[in-house]
Amino acid sequence: MKKIILPLVVILVFGISIYSVVDYNKNKSKDSDIAIKENSKTNSTGANTSTSTVKDSASANPSSTMKSTDADKIAALNFKLTDLNGKEVSLSDFKGKKVFLNFWASWCPPCKAEMPDIEKLYGQTKDSDLVILAVNIGDAKTTAKSFIDNNKYNFTVLLDSDQSIATKYNIVAIPTSFFINKEGNIVSTIKGGMTLEQMKINISKL
Repeated sequence: MKKIILPLVVILVFGISIYSVVDYNKNKSKDSDIAIKENSKTNSTGANTSTSTVKDSASANPSSTMKSTDADKIAALNFKLTDLNGKEVSLSDFKGKKVFLNFWASWCPPCKAEMPDIEKLYGQTKDSDLVILAVNIGDAKTTAKSFIDNNKYNFTVLLDSDQSIATKYNIVAIPTSFFINKEGNIVSTIKGGMTLEQMKINISKL
């Protein structure tokens, strides 16, 4: 009797083991299928992961592209550029002052839309410890100067003709603005056009 029971027990245990492995593989397969479907769904409906040029990105709606980051403060990279009068200006020249650093171009509609408010801000803060630096990306000096002169803007404009500084600051869409505190740290970053009120809110964080 024991001789008959022992083989049955072995067969039963073996059968249970096979079922468990098969069942696990089936569940794993289902999980994989679900994961593949979810990834497929994400890729078909999620954000575009392709790299866009600055010019292509500039046509986006300013209100939809505006993002603010108040994460850990990051030291702003120093740079040296010339202004419209040919004078060399370094970011480090303004250590101990608050800096509103704006990247723009004359062909960018959202940039042009926020310029009047930047001029208003300049008029209200020119005697304070706030410095406004508007870095023009890619335009020829004559183009940038003509744009600024025609609109009677008075804030400081710097020329980044080869876009080397824009590259260092990872600019992929314009306008993009950085608000830098007196210690030279970036406190917030805004992608997209701003109103005067939004500019003041970010300045208040410095």
